[in-house]
Amino acid sequence: MMGNCDLTTDSNRFAKLVLMSVTIAMCFFFLLTKVVLQKQNNVKLFPWSQLSSTQPDTKIRSKKQNEEMLLKQREDNCRDYRISKQAIYRLKEYWSSPIVVPKYKLIFFWNEKSACTYWKKLFQFIQGINNTEVHNHRNGLTTLKSFDTCEIIKMMYNESWVKAVFVREPRERLLSSYLDKAHHQHIMYQLCRVNRTVTFYEFLEIIKHCKNGHWDKQVRLPEYLYEQMMVGKLSEISSFTERLFKKIGAWNEKVVAWLQSSEKLTRDHKKDAKTKLLQYYNDTKTEDLIFDLFPEDYRVFGFNMTYYNKINDTTK
Repeated sequence: MMGNCDLTTDSNRFAKLVLMSVTIAMCFFFLLTKVVLQKQNNVKLFPWSQLSSTQPDTKIRSKKQNEEMLLKQREDNCRDYRISKQAIYRLKEYWSSPIVVPKYKLIFFWNEKSACTYWKKLFQFIQGINNTEVHNHRNGLTTLKSFDTCEIIKMMYNESWVKAVFVREPRERLLSSYLDKAHHQHIMYQLCRVNRTVTFYEFLEIIKHCKNGHWDKQVRLPEYLYEQMMVGKLSEISSFTERLFKKIGAWNEKVVAWLQSSEKLTRDHKKDAKTKLLQYYNDTKTEDLIFDLFPEDYRVFGFNMTYYNKINDTTK
């Protein structure tokens, strides 16, 4: 009996030794395989991380961290320049964002009822954009809203980019807006929920609270940003176009020919409003209201605040 017990014990010990040897051999083989893969792929492997597919996630996280770091660096660089969030919002407004002409490094600030059709068609022409759409966002023109905030800030402060703004005398512009929009009851209801025909003076009172691009003020940015801009006015549209295009290097025979064939565009904006100024501005009360509503436009763009009836008296 004793002999049989000893034999059984020896057999168990031998089995355990064999099992341990096999386990050690498998571990050694596993580690050796990882070392070979490490050398072949030239990547750093961690002993137990290879049991799962965590390495690709690590690479993704690393790439994301790099992108975030680069973005932070760009934002830090942008902090060297000061433009308020409100100004950035105005620059990115969907329907009124300034036009950008990358080829000529021009940022053009346009305003509704200030020959905007003329300018949009002209910028389409010099860029070879064959699009009949003008006041639609699919007109083919690039605007500042297409750029990120940091790019916009840098472009605004970069002297190699020409900045220009085109404006119209507020009294002329508001009368043009009234004759074109507010003089019609259905349009006035659509824009300001006023379901009746209004007088011109009533219209001026309504627009204090009813905002729209056709009559909002033309100064849309901090005033110091206009100090480095070329300022063009409707009264000098032809000479300003030539001066601006020569400045950016876009003036040529093709542009001259286009301007001659499109002369009607500049005449249309003088329709009604110019000839009816004295009819609607027949008292100082109406003009004083406009002076009070749009002081920035007069101050920044240097418009004359002389009453129209006095101008008329001096020209008789």
